[in-house]
Amino acid sequence: MIIFARTILISFLLFISFYAPYVAYINHVPNNNVYVLDVIEGESINKVLSKFSDHNLINKIYINIFIKANKISSIKIGEYSIKDKSIKNIILSMQNGNTITHQIRLVEGMNIFQLEKLINQSLLINDCSYLECLDSKYGFYEGTLFPDTYFYKKNMNSSEILIQSRKKLDKYLDNLFIDGDSKTNLTKNEILILASIIEKEAGNNDEKKLIASVFLKRLDLGMKLQADPTIIYGLLPNFDGDIKKSDILDSNNKFNTYMIKGLPPTPISISSTSSMDAAVNSLPGEFLFFVADSPTSHYFSRTYDEHKKKVNELNRK
Repeated sequence: MIIFARTILISFLLFISFYAPYVAYINHVPNNNVYVLDVIEGESINKVLSKFSDHNLINKIYINIFIKANKISSIKIGEYSIKDKSIKNIILSMQNGNTITHQIRLVEGMNIFQLEKLINQSLLINDCSYLECLDSKYGFYEGTLFPDTYFYKKNMNSSEILIQSRKKLDKYLDNLFIDGDSKTNLTKNEILILASIIEKEAGNNDEKKLIASVFLKRLDLGMKLQADPTIIYGLLPNFDGDIKKSDILDSNNKFNTYMIKGLPPTPISISSTSSMDAAVNSLPGEFLFFVADSPTSHYFSRTYDEHKKKVNELNRK
């Protein structure tokens, strides 16, 4: 009886001496500066854990026990946040594929060159350079995305987000054109072009319809739009920040609305919903000119004399 009791006691002590360190290891939070973990194709749990944890023989035994006890057969590739997480929770996260979600913001007013830079600086794979993976139903790629925040995982293809954004734009435009309910005679393509100019010209949302009415009036009269942002777009990606007189007189710039009549060949940026709304729901107005009188607003004039007087007044300030 005494021998049996001793055997039980020894077994219990051996179990405790092994189980306590096992529990401590599985539940401990690695004390290092590794906060993000990349799991690549073909890596085992032990291989992954060796990247940030002391992975000696006894710890490998603990891991294998935990894997078998929890019936973990595989882990998912991807990027994981491991800050303040225990070994146990890190393994369970990898089993469940709880990878980090990133976001990318496609901003109204952003042009195709800025978009390309944004994607290249993100964790996306750029498989849609300059939007060329999109269909060409609008006749151009610039300005055919919907401004919004989009979510993705590391090494996801950019085309997935860009196609999603295009679909949102298509749907929004379709709703604007329900039953042909547009105050202008412009096509969807032309609306996108005009909306992008409004986007770059407007200082605030409230004046967008006024700006739209000026451009629509000019189009009706056969006047040149004379929009500085279109000149700038035609000089990208090498614009130095200063519009020169030679730029205004450059007839080779197909976006130079001081030289060409009508709309430029493509949009010059992504447009906000308010700019698209203004382009669709405005009519030619009474004003033909406008000039910035503050960083966020414009002064509108009916005649060139009135416009010139206001420009001279602003230049004297």
